[in-house]
Amino acid sequence: MNQQQLHKNLVERVAMGDLLRRRARDSGALPALVDYYAGTRRQITYSELNSKVNQLAHALMHQGVKQGDKLAILAINQIDVVVTYFACYKLGVIAVPINFMQSVDDVRFNLEHSETSVVVYDNMLVDLVNASTSGNTNIAFTLALGKEKGSATYALETFIEGHSTAEIEDRVIQDRDTAHMIYTSGTTSKPKAVETSHLSLTISALTGAIELELSAQCNMLLVLPMFHCTALSILYPILLRSGCSVLHASFDPMAVTNSLEKEEIETTVLLPMMWNAIMATPNFDQRDFSHFKLAIYGMAPMSQQNRQRIRNAFGCKIHLGSGQTEFSPVSCLFKDNSITEHEEGNYWGVPLCSTEQAVINDKGQEVPQGEVGEIVWRGPQVMNGYYKNKEASQAAYKHGWHHTGDLGFIDAKGQLMFIDRVKDTIKSGGENVSSQKVEQTLCLMPEIDAAAAIGVPHPHWGEAVCVCVMGANLSEEALPAIHAFCKDKLGKFEVPKHVFICETLPMTSTGKIRKVELREQYKNFYEEALLL
Repeated sequence: MNQQQLHKNLVERVAMGDLLRRRARDSGALPALVDYYAGTRRQITYSELNSKVNQLAHALMHQGVKQGDKLAILAINQIDVVVTYFACYKLGVIAVPINFMQSVDDVRFNLEHSETSVVVYDNMLVDLVNASTSGNTNIAFTLALGKEKGSATYALETFIEGHSTAEIEDRVIQDRDTAHMIYTSGTTSKPKAVETSHLSLTISALTGAIELELSAQCNMLLVLPMFHCTALSILYPILLRSGCSVLHASFDPMAVTNSLEKEEIETTVLLPMMWNAIMATPNFDQRDFSHFKLAIYGMAPMSQQNRQRIRNAFGCKIHLGSGQTEFSPVSCLFKDNSITEHEEGNYWGVPLCSTEQAVINDKGQEVPQGEVGEIVWRGPQVMNGYYKNKEASQAAYKHGWHHTGDLGFIDAKGQLMFIDRVKDTIKSGGENVSSQKVEQTLCLMPEIDAAAAIGVPHPHWGEAVCVCVMGANLSEEALPAIHAFCKDKLGKFEVPKHVFICETLPMTSTGKIRKVELREQYKNFYEEALLL
């Protein structure tokens, strides 16, 4: 590399690896990460983290891993997962985080479809990795995190031993080079691999730090899995502010509550059900949360009542972050105590400072205020596209906007309200039924813990509104009461034609109900009923 290229590389690039390099230079002695792996508290400073990242980068390069190669990560939240991500970013290697809660077939598909050549994994997932990599000739080697290699080709600690801690300075990484590929959860269709650029991640980190008003050297708790973009969307802003991220491998209400108090956590992002579980822990009201400043929730709506409970319990603000993997991933924010036109509803708020937001019709025209249309975004953090899926990429970006596939409207106060997924809207007898409205209504019943409204093919109505419900004490005897409740609370065309009582509902790793599976399961329900 000549001097001119090197200068451009170091001065003008936006490669994610530079975020860590700068923090190691400016805040080297400060704690960067804490984890509780195997019940033991571990801590690493920014300087130590950057050195280990550089060692791994040099080791991978020595092993023949090239810029543009794919490296898959299957591991629970721990320090070495962050090490692996940033080693990839510095090398220009594309990280491919894999949801290890998927089936063997799904993991195998992810690895083969992404053309992964290196697999980094936690030894507790060895059976899944061995089964999903069997026969895959594209994989050059596997790397087990920690000191024990087990059946892996190498163990991380011995793999990096003796390698340089110096910076990698011979890589020119362009703004739009892909930093990582994350497979969508596939709630309405088969998973697609979202290509996210270095620029997208950098803008997302800057925007997060600004919009969340993160203080310098703040502490954040991270329990959402790092194979999901939401976890990364709050990790990177914290690193940008020289803060410390406390990593938990799974959600244990008591362990998380202890960390919130003892680690003096200032902010975290959790699912609504997680917030409720924390507030239900023993002696919760005797805890000291005076340091806690901001509660963030996402991926599911939360009632005014529950939001107020969190405010009262923690003495904090509470924000809702919404977006998509395709937009890195938070695009709009409903900030605490925002003034809205309607008292209730799933408000998504206003666009972030780096995002432009609109609601449009199928011709690409913005609709009048208060009118329902498709939610669209544009900005520098939009994805590069779906890997090896040109058709889906083109469908997602048209009329100059990224199309979310979500329906909503902007109210008189300028706040975006989400109505439903386009594919989840049920068209019954010429009427459009919001599945979310039906679900929210049913969940007002104390007996119902979760509900999923779906459209089931019907010979007369086109689609019939049906709902799958679950609850600890639900039985067939509750059906008349459920129907009566729906008739009282919903419009005639919105009342479910049939209620299925389920012991479980198929979920993604982030707590979203996989309606595509439910629709497939019940697609012949009325056809079979007619034969009886």
